[in-house]
Amino acid sequence: MNLSIGKKREETIKVSKIQEMWAQRPCPLCNSTALPACAEVIAATPAESLTYQEVKESFVGLRHDQIFFSYYRCPSCNILYCPWYFSTEQLENLYSEMPNNLMGEDKSTASRTQSGYVRWFAKRIKSVESFLELGPDIGLVTREVRDTFHPNRVSLIEPNKAVHPELRSNVGQVAALEIVQYLSEVTGSAFELSIGIHVFDHLLFPLQDFRSLARTSSPGAHLGLVVHNEDSLLRKLITKKWPPFCLQHPQLYNPETLAAALSAGGWQLVSIGKSTNYFHLNHIAKMGLGVLGLPNALSRLVPSIETPINLGNMIALAVRN
Repeated sequence: MNLSIGKKREETIKVSKIQEMWAQRPCPLCNSTALPACAEVIAATPAESLTYQEVKESFVGLRHDQIFFSYYRCPSCNILYCPWYFSTEQLENLYSEMPNNLMGEDKSTASRTQSGYVRWFAKRIKSVESFLELGPDIGLVTREVRDTFHPNRVSLIEPNKAVHPELRSNVGQVAALEIVQYLSEVTGSAFELSIGIHVFDHLLFPLQDFRSLARTSSPGAHLGLVVHNEDSLLRKLITKKWPPFCLQHPQLYNPETLAAALSAGGWQLVSIGKSTNYFHLNHIAKMGLGVLGLPNALSRLVPSIETPINLGNMIALAVRN
């Protein structure tokens, strides 16, 4: 009797039973349930092999032994996604009390990054009277949009109620402002500009959300977004250590799959480029050392100089079909 084969079979059965505890999802772009024989990206400890109680403490933060759900490449439309993932209810609990998205950087440095996003959009958009933002966090992009375009009407969709007070404070005075938790709660329509910065990687049903945004937008309206690029050089260099491979991302895009998702959702991609983030060198060194499993103390040797860096992200603008 081959004991190793018996043990492997037992482990496979155990993993299969645990997988049944997770929500199984079809492809978020083409709805196919077909999967290749093997995942393209697998964590040292795949999340689908653990229970919810074991996984939830790793939802926030970067670690050298990062836990994430295995990513498969859809054989029909080529998007990279997690067939096993959190349920809607589990996600609502996990996102309800998250810290802000500054990643430990100071607000002024984060604001410089957000300003760059809005300047990129402003080069391609003339005016905005009505504005909607998905996942504004503490409102740094919203504030830049307010100062750049001076919209009369602003609707913000932020599920994390813990940041609502700071969000409202950072946005300041606009003629008409509403802050809600879900897109279905937005009272306005005919928005001229909608923005989602690092939002569409997080959504369980991105195609439905693209379509909902199209329905709430005026003819010729624009959608601006920033997402991770799973085909970026950085991803290829550090493979599964690439930070966007994490529990918060049920799917990841590349330029082709992003264009396809937008088109299926009622939008036409009109411009795409590489986005830039600003960090202090010692802060980015600290994060990188943590991801690689090296002592964080080495970051003290790196100067605290603010610098632009490309993390393998895409910035894009689409127009409503």
